[in-house]
Amino acid sequence: MTDPRIPEPATPAVEDRTRWGRVKFGSGRLSALAVAAPIGLVLAVGLGAVAAVAGAAGPRPLLGGIAMAAVTVWPFLGLVWALIVDRQTLRGATPNPEQSVESAWYERAASGAFSDTLLITGLGTAALAVTGLDVPVLIPLIAVLLVSMGSFGIRYLVLQRRG
Repeated sequence: MTDPRIPEPATPAVEDRTRWGRVKFGSGRLSALAVAAPIGLVLAVGLGAVAAVAGAAGPRPLLGGIAMAAVTVWPFLGLVWALIVDRQTLRGATPNPEQSVESAWYERAASGAFSDTLLITGLGTAALAVTGLDVPVLIPLIAVLLVSMGSFGIRYLVLQRRG
């Protein structure tokens, strides 16, 4: 039961919610996608220009810079959109995602995967120290990454199946 003295947070009516949401700042009436698109484009072009000037764009800097911008425009657009969108203006968005069952599965899987990673990394380090093997540093780092991702994925799927 809610306390009548505490006002409810203002949430937009269902008909005011849009597929792409609105921005968190200003009047809040601008479409988040309309704001994110030009910012994402500017960031991608900027990264392409930096890559071309720094020589990281290959033997043909202009073409490499354009390719870099083309490849990064969508990730930048998505990142900017995620940072500026007001979740309460998204049609179909869960009101409290941190209280969802998926969030609980994620938390349990992540904590278990962290424990697995510590255990496997410790055992692997001990084995390398005892045997005296000289291993390039990239191989153990890749192994730790694969163990972490695999452990998390398996734990999440098991929790999901259990419900």
